[in-house]
Amino acid sequence: MTRLMNLPGIALGSLIAAGIFFAPAAAEAGCRIFQHRDYGGSGYTLGNLDRMKMVRGESLGCTTNGHGGGCESVIYDPSWNDQVSSFKVTRGCTLTLWQHVNQGGARFRSSRSYTYVGSGWNDEASEALCVCR
Repeated sequence: MTRLMNLPGIALGSLIAAGIFFAPAAAEAGCRIFQHRDYGGSGYTLGNLDRMKMVRGESLGCTTNGHGGGCESVIYDPSWNDQVSSFKVTRGCTLTLWQHVNQGGARFRSSRSYTYVGSGWNDEASEALCVCR
């Protein structure tokens, strides 16, 4: 338990009312992919409805999608092609990886984090989508 310092002449209620004490901010929902196993190497965070195509291209901005309301953001980053070895997902989110762009080839979908995607998926993903409820 954290101990509060005794500040002379200042009541704790006054500090809270003045906005000096803040509760910790809730972690933002999303998915984070990592270059190496055990969350090592470079990392990239995808927010809700962020899709990464690991090829060259230009951002499409907000596009309609089949995942409910809202816009899907498409990110192009060829440096991530065949680089994903582990990932973290926050509660309520699901990460989907595809072997090829445009949702091609095999698919790996999970709503839990993986310290290693396994030898069958290590360095195989070319597209990723994060969806949070």
